Amino acid sequence: MSRLSPTNSGFPIRAYQSASGRPPGPGRVVFALGLAALLGFVGCSGVSENGATAIPLVDLFRAEMITGSPQGASAAPEAVWNFASPGADPTLGWKAGSGVTGLRIVEGRLTGRSTTDSPIIYAERPAMDPNDSLYSLDLRIRNSAGGNMSAGGALTAGINLNQPFPPPLGAPMNTPLRAGETFQNLSLQPATPMALRTAETIVIKPVDVAGATFEIESVRLVSQKERLESIPTGVSWSGLTEIYRETVVSRSPEQFQMQVDVPSNAWLDLHVGTVDDQPVTFKIAIGSGENEQVLLHRTVTTPHRWEAAPVDLSAHAGAKTLVFSLDVPSERLLGYWGSPVIRRRNASPPVQRPVAQALGGVEPPRGVILIMCDTLRKDHLNAYGYERETAPYLATMASEGAMFLDNVTQATWTKVATPSIMTSLYPSSHRVHDFADRLSPAATTLAEVYRQAGYATVAYSSVLFTGKFSNLHQGFEELHESTSATDTGHPAKTARAYVDRASEWIEQHKDTPFFMFLHVFDPHDPFEPRSPYDALWADPANKAEHMKNLENVRKVIENPLMKRFGMPNRMELEKAGIDPEHYVAHDKNWYDGSIRGMDAEIARLLERLRTLGLEQQTQVAFISDHGEEFIEHGRMFHGQTVYGELTGVPLMLYRPGTIPAVKIPETVSSIDLMPTLLELSGLTAPEGLQGQSLVPLIAASRNRPEGGAAAETPAISGWEPRAAVSEKLKTASLAGPPPLGTESFGIVLDGWKLVHNRIPEPGAPEFELYNHTEDPLNKINVASEHADVVQRLKAELDNWHTMVDAAQLPASVSEENLSPAELERLRSLGYIK
Repeated sequence: MSRLSPTNSGFPIRAYQSASGRPPGPGRVVFALGLAALLGFVGCSGVSENGATAIPLVDLFRAEMITGSPQGASAAPEAVWNFASPGADPTLGWKAGSGVTGLRIVEGRLTGRSTTDSPIIYAERPAMDPNDSLYSLDLRIRNSAGGNMSAGGALTAGINLNQPFPPPLGAPMNTPLRAGETFQNLSLQPATPMALRTAETIVIKPVDVAGATFEIESVRLVSQKERLESIPTGVSWSGLTEIYRETVVSRSPEQFQMQVDVPSNAWLDLHVGTVDDQPVTFKIAIGSGENEQVLLHRTVTTPHRWEAAPVDLSAHAGAKTLVFSLDVPSERLLGYWGSPVIRRRNASPPVQRPVAQALGGVEPPRGVILIMCDTLRKDHLNAYGYERETAPYLATMASEGAMFLDNVTQATWTKVATPSIMTSLYPSSHRVHDFADRLSPAATTLAEVYRQAGYATVAYSSVLFTGKFSNLHQGFEELHESTSATDTGHPAKTARAYVDRASEWIEQHKDTPFFMFLHVFDPHDPFEPRSPYDALWADPANKAEHMKNLENVRKVIENPLMKRFGMPNRMELEKAGIDPEHYVAHDKNWYDGSIRGMDAEIARLLERLRTLGLEQQTQVAFISDHGEEFIEHGRMFHGQTVYGELTGVPLMLYRPGTIPAVKIPETVSSIDLMPTLLELSGLTAPEGLQGQSLVPLIAASRNRPEGGAAAETPAISGWEPRAAVSEKLKTASLAGPPPLGTESFGIVLDGWKLVHNRIPEPGAPEFELYNHTEDPLNKINVASEHADVVQRLKAELDNWHTMVDAAQLPASVSEENLSPAELERLRSLGYIK
């Protein structure tokens, strides 16, 4: 369940609302704090026989712990144009420049129309401290057309506002916007500091096309000083350079004290940072006055960056009072105490239940690493029979661990599939269906179970769908958003950068139980890999021709999203005069090269485990969220159907000495991974999971004859053969995968696969039936030949619908007004213009 209100650099981005309308995070924190107050000295999240495993200080922080808060800052006059109250001035000082006609206030909105693609409106800046700088220009706007807006500031003298945008402005600010009938709250921020003394005139380019109308309800200038003053102290989910942490925020000269029962051989896992340009010194002491013993004195001079500041507590076991303060002469400077957790060195992993008894009883792992590779179909891995050696290291893992030959994903795009993996719930139950949906705070994620047991938790997200945009930060003490790794030169190839970070993190946490979610993106489009993998199977001499073909076919791609991604269907390739098989072959060559590049980085991560002596103590799981279509059913991309090229994904479990070398033919589901990892860790699974542990299958497969089929194995104790269901749910957002409005379900059972197109595309049948074993890519529909099978599987699917609908979480939250940072990220990814 959600723990903290997400914030960006300590201030709220948005309130993630629960079904009751209350922000979920603080409620959870209040409950934890109330319990801590009843217990006196603070407790711990995870407990072993030898005492506390981990004590997350954010769970124990209370506002009354703070003393010495500075006086409130003097209120600066707000620089706001509110067009609902125009007064004597009919436009509140705003004037039309080049490319704008009809500028006036109508029903409390500043309205106008663009006559060029560079329209300008402008106004004199209200009185503000000229020595301050501009943090943001916030406005509420609605536009009939266009995809971007811009703004800036300039000295009034000599500026010519009858020329096209931009006039001589200092660092123009830009943001995407969405045309339509909905007002948007936008916040434009300068890329480099903009001194207010140089912004005497504020200039806005409201749209970027001619013939568009615009309506602005208000415009507000926020200074850097005002922004810093708005950051609240206390517990938050704070980000510096797009790395987010559970955080206690304090402001000089505040200090806060915590009485903690420090376990033996302990250390404080801590990162510190600030958003102020002035030096900020972080101080932690035990005792006060003459008895004060300083444990940390760390000065930070670079803002917007986390710095590791671990504190050795091994000499301070027992009931202690820790004092946290900012040792700086200036008042009101901000300090971020990121992910502060007291951990025991060499603590045994907490165990709540017998560990994997079907395997004969094993030691719980010290570390658990869940690697999710985006867009990876299993039939492009040599471990699964592919003719190319795309992933030699994964093949080694598969040969030495448990390899599931028939794993079915529950959804075919990342936004929907990842919550299923992290909650063991079908999409119809977790209700993350569309582009802007967020996981309900009522869900319990895999990360939350590990965190509550005392594990250190960290996530590396390669696309906004697997981070806080979807509420999938729940349970993680630290989250690296995809935007923190955008300087690699290959934005879709994240494994190298994240393995670098993950290797360092593991080394820092090698003496404590840990859970890591590592989401790598390498097989996702754009498919072209970095060198040398770009030439492994693709001929570099053919690149120019392929890019020319892409340029030509893009002109005839009808769907706007697929046009931006450059994903044609077969008919569009033929319309452009391009041989579809030849075109797709080049992308598949790049795709395979990207898999090989990812495989090399996974090998490097496991190499680090070996050098740290952790390989046999770490449970590794490898899975993909979904596959990719290369016109097997006429399209490219993913998310559009439930056919086998999208639903058949790899699943491997690797831990030498614990997981036996077995190949498991039974049909399993991606939602089975969460209960499996929890059983292997000796942790109690939350109630209501819809997957089941795979441990009994692993154990039974040790005695199966080489090459033995699932049908040759007698009933397995603890394992219930179940249908595996994949969902393609109806979407409305234009950023969701096409075709919008269709709905299909695929059910795999007893060697058959039924596809029920509950809301079919025009001309598509309602039911399709495939021999799942012999036709895994679902190319030959045999529904007319096996009407009895269709009816039997339809009845199974009807029962499944009843089950998942009854287990629905409270409705997830869809946000129409996305933040500017989210809009910018969506534009960079191609989801909007």
